[in-house]
Amino acid sequence: MTKLRSWFLPVAVWIALVGAFVALFAFTSGSGLPYWLVSLVVSWLPFIVLMSVWVWLSRRNRRASSGTSLVDLYEQQVFESQRTNALLERIATALEKPSAG
Repeated sequence: MTKLRSWFLPVAVWIALVGAFVALFAFTSGSGLPYWLVSLVVSWLPFIVLMSVWVWLSRRNRRASSGTSLVDLYEQQVFESQRTNALLERIATALEKPSAG
């Protein structure tokens, strides 16, 4: 369960941004702000915010799935490969020894 504090800041920022945009639109609606600019901002702002939140969540939850980063997993794989190579070398030397008999 997520803490209330972890969601408070993004929600507060979102409310502030929407309020600032509404205020800007209300004050500049009669001043000659180009309609195409307002239309562009209104149509692309939700998409940009959605993609930003998606990237932020994916980067935040990268370690949550397995508990380790990709570098840690790579280091574990290298260690296991070295251990396997050492065991295979021991087997190879044991097979090369002439049998007593």
